[in-house]
Amino acid sequence: MSRSTTTTLSHRLEYCAYRIFEWILKMLSLETVFKLGEFVGRIMYRCSSTRRYQVNRNLRLAFGDEKSTSETSQLTAEVFERTGANFLTSLKIPFLSDDEILARLQFEGLDDFYTTTRKGGIVMVSPHMGNWELLAQAVFLVDGDFRAGTHYRPLNNSLINAVVERRRKRRGLELFAKRSSTHRLSSFVREGGAMGILADQRVGDRGAACLFFGRPTTCSPLPHLIAKRGKGLLTSLSCETVGIAHWKISFRLIPTISAQACADSIEQDWRRSPVDVFWFENRWRLQGNDPLAFLNKYKDDLEIPRPLRAVNLAREEKKLPYPNRLITQEHHEVDFKQSDHALREKLHEISHHGETPVDVFLAPHSQLGRVKKLSGKTMTLAAEKNYSPEISPNEK
Repeated sequence: MSRSTTTTLSHRLEYCAYRIFEWILKMLSLETVFKLGEFVGRIMYRCSSTRRYQVNRNLRLAFGDEKSTSETSQLTAEVFERTGANFLTSLKIPFLSDDEILARLQFEGLDDFYTTTRKGGIVMVSPHMGNWELLAQAVFLVDGDFRAGTHYRPLNNSLINAVVERRRKRRGLELFAKRSSTHRLSSFVREGGAMGILADQRVGDRGAACLFFGRPTTCSPLPHLIAKRGKGLLTSLSCETVGIAHWKISFRLIPTISAQACADSIEQDWRRSPVDVFWFENRWRLQGNDPLAFLNKYKDDLEIPRPLRAVNLAREEKKLPYPNRLITQEHHEVDFKQSDHALREKLHEISHHGETPVDVFLAPHSQLGRVKKLSGKTMTLAAEKNYSPEISPNEK
């Protein structure tokens, strides 16, 4: 969503609460804020079953059978704690001096970063992980003669957004809002600038078809397009927690300028410290009027380690018009006369009993809305519409 241009009463109340909360955090040590964030995360883990389900689902989609059920459950709880700690300390960071921040940081790959910036402009591909405010300010904490910019989504609350923008601009960071033209972004890189782009979000059918954790998905084409048009290089920029209120900022050259190379870089960062990743977004959710159309973009000879998973709930077994190497297809007939609670439990049971959760449910048209509501936001399509008689169950 773009930033609202109208200041409402709720915006003013949110702003007041935000500034009061900031003032409280300003009085506390960074270690105390970190531990307070962990405590808040533990409370959220116990109170929010919806978010707990989403994080656990994302971890299963990412790691599949690489992690046991108990390991995934334990990591889910740890993600809540770490996210709380990183979020609250991000609010505290703007009140610290450069020396105070540097005392909390380790750097990895600085020599490669310096070498890259001397060659011209760069696009820094960043994931949502670690302390986000440190990611935004990292390039100002190292010596270097270059302009720094970031591509960002303005906050919905214009009052809070103005505070955040003012603080970042004060350091010299050039801000490019989400709707900025690719020409502006590529010109900045062509002129020798270092542009940071958060590139791990869901982008829908307009994205580039990639493999992410071995699964077909779409990824943002923006980083590699800006690097190509701006005649720059790609580097990764990530942040991970290495101790209580201590972090490591890592730079790494991405050797190939492509969407897949960016996806591989983000996966490498996520795997290095999965507990620091923001797993709360429904990253792998399919969307759009034709949510599976992107599967047509994959070459026939491309190996797909972990295909998507579709489950047909209709009485008659039907198939999607895609080969099994891209999306496996199962048939589970369910009793739609049962209560919503019983049906929800059945859908969750089907999704849970598999190497990965279900990506697509095919439901009878009469039950489409009900399955959508009860399946935990899993993409649900009408079985009748997506039937393709020419695809056999054994087709590869």
